[in-house]
Amino acid sequence: MSGDVNDGLSRLLHSIELQDIRPMAIHSESLGPSPVQGSEIQLEWIQSFADGDPLAPIPETRVFRPKYDLKAAHDGQAFFKQQSIFAVAFRVIDIPTFDEVWMDGDIRKAFMEKQLQRTMWPLFRQHVHDGMSRLGMVPVPLPWLM
Repeated sequence: MSGDVNDGLSRLLHSIELQDIRPMAIHSESLGPSPVQGSEIQLEWIQSFADGDPLAPIPETRVFRPKYDLKAAHDGQAFFKQQSIFAVAFRVIDIPTFDEVWMDGDIRKAFMEKQLQRTMWPLFRQHVHDGMSRLGMVPVPLPWLM
């Protein structure tokens, strides 16, 4: 990230406080037999956001609705998928700064693709672990985000 984006992201982060993280939908599905433990697993995942994010139900609140989809495969054959949708609410403590900085597309992208992703990843990792366990599968540990 460039210095301008880092500075803008820092200003954005100082203008908000995390208020609430709430799972809105959790779906785990077995697509076939689990591979033998220790097998090489291919993971495919994506983060996306609902149209219109962030919502502003009241002037000092912004709500993002990230969705995480994951497929786990072995030898090209998918055997598990997980979808988790969250509502992540922030209290805007400096509305003029938030509104000014949010106008910059690079800063928005950095916030949504980096900051929110890093905030939500541990929760999604737990959903995958729990989902696989509940389906009687050996959970696949997801990697750390870098």
